[in-house]
Amino acid sequence: MYGLFVKKHAIAVAKKCDVAVLYIQAYNNKTIPFEVIKEFDLTQIIIYYKNFNKNIPLISLFIKAYRFFIAYKKGFKLLKKHFGDYDLIHVNILTRTGVVAWLKKIFSGKPYIITEHWSRYLPITNTYKGFIRKWITKIVVKNASSVTTVTNNLKEAMLSHNLYNTNYQIVPNVISSDFFSHKIQHEKNIKTIIHVSCFEDKSKNISGMLRALKNVSLNRNDFKCIMIGDGIDKISLEKYADSLNILNKTVFFEGLKEDSQLLDCYASADFMLMFSNYENMPVVIPEAFAFGIPVVSTNVGGIPEIVNKTNGILLNTKDEEALENAINFMLDNYQNYDKSMLKKQAFDNFSEEVVGSKFVKIYNEVFKK
Repeated sequence: MYGLFVKKHAIAVAKKCDVAVLYIQAYNNKTIPFEVIKEFDLTQIIIYYKNFNKNIPLISLFIKAYRFFIAYKKGFKLLKKHFGDYDLIHVNILTRTGVVAWLKKIFSGKPYIITEHWSRYLPITNTYKGFIRKWITKIVVKNASSVTTVTNNLKEAMLSHNLYNTNYQIVPNVISSDFFSHKIQHEKNIKTIIHVSCFEDKSKNISGMLRALKNVSLNRNDFKCIMIGDGIDKISLEKYADSLNILNKTVFFEGLKEDSQLLDCYASADFMLMFSNYENMPVVIPEAFAFGIPVVSTNVGGIPEIVNKTNGILLNTKDEEALENAINFMLDNYQNYDKSMLKKQAFDNFSEEVVGSKFVKIYNEVFKK
């Protein structure tokens, strides 16, 4: 998923300046050493390097690191051949890629900025560990010309780990322009709830959502909930919905949807449902706003930075009774939210035009220095 967020940022920036994406991928069975793909005004260079699957203390780590950095060396040569010289490195998701940019700054004088999306810094996930990793990450962050995070919540989480930089800025995830031009359709006789996520129950708490939907369905039959996406728990959650006797009656698992199919799902929905135990900032929420759809969500991560009484309802985590009440309220009142205001809010904060301009402004500030 992070790769998709990065790509959308790159597409937004590419509308305003020349952008090349350099991506390194370990493989077990691959017949080609690299690919050069040109689409969306981007030059995308993918370098493949052989994975090292043996687990030998220290030696495995050294070999993997060596192959990784050699692959990046090859990548920069291809970058110069197919794209030309560059002015700045924009690092996405730490830490190894940040080390590459830091070394380039030392030996080539090229500045770099960092954009971080990862929720590993949040206290509830507790996955940012390791003395060496933390030490290196501090150096990489400190020497960046700027650090952007997709929410203020993530910025504060990084600062809590002593990841200091003098130029932190908030630049959110971006919504593709298609979301603002797709025709809205509401030709139906039943109210439609939409949930879009990677189906991982530990974080998304879809099982709790299913229980709430079951209880609501005991008293009314004027709605359905479509579940869009795929993931490690999708099959088990379908079975759980079946055990609750709501599968393909109240709840419909539609699988992964992309492009126009995904847009059609949003266009047919009346409001969005999220019940996560923890999040950073799911881009599906502003995507819902782009269609004028209000949101019911838990008050976690960066979500309260954009969800409020004017565009949705915030709940405490795991409070299934409150979720039931919110679903009932929204089924009866979703039409009272100002759709035009929601769509404008989404465009003014998350459109390619706005996000791309924010990054270009940061780039120009770096060049001035």
